[in-house]
Amino acid sequence: MECCREHRRTTAEKYARPCLLGVFFMVTVLGFKPAYSAEIPTNHSRFEAVKIKKGTERAAAYFDGKSTKAVVFVPGAIFNKESWFFLAKRLQQLNIASLSLDGKGEEEVLSAVRFLKEKGFTQVVLVGASMGGAAVLHALDEKTDSRIEKVIVLAPAGGAPIKSRRINKLFVIARNDRLGIYQRVKKTYIESANPKEFVEYEGSEHAQHLFKGVHKEELSKLLISFIGARQ
Repeated sequence: MECCREHRRTTAEKYARPCLLGVFFMVTVLGFKPAYSAEIPTNHSRFEAVKIKKGTERAAAYFDGKSTKAVVFVPGAIFNKESWFFLAKRLQQLNIASLSLDGKGEEEVLSAVRFLKEKGFTQVVLVGASMGGAAVLHALDEKTDSRIEKVIVLAPAGGAPIKSRRINKLFVIARNDRLGIYQRVKKTYIESANPKEFVEYEGSEHAQHLFKGVHKEELSKLLISFIGARQ
């Protein structure tokens, strides 16, 4: 059943549909830092450095878990695998495994799903932000897998609507997203099949930058709850 939860509303922005190159240009103009690494957990004990193959090998971080469910984290253009560690650690404490990628392409997403299938996981959740969100949407448009049960995208910088009615979907964005993509993301959500949910936050933080502001804990709990782990 379609559900749309809106946080405080602000003035609507003009529809914008930048391509990925346009997004990169806007990121530069807006003065984002060239890279961002979240603090690496100091007390995790089951983090394993692995390689994801897609022709060439790309670094990834695997947090083991005891359940049948695993999460794939795909970062934005200026982020890396470490930017998801704070969530990976919390999920691991709840027995949910995760695989955090450095790569941001659809092939890395599909390779990550294969990696988790080989590990024996039967339920996979895809989480992507900005460019990583676009990679998730492009990957699903190219090939779906019966083990993918949920998808979370934070301000995806492109990608097609998700037509599968089997996959539960969560779209997240700031109402005044600084890249001006709110209307396009909302359109992608509307054109996606049920079940789905749309959550917007006040402010202009783009994708993973929402975790650096006042919405961090609320957003973290939202993602953990949607993934299916109680905290």
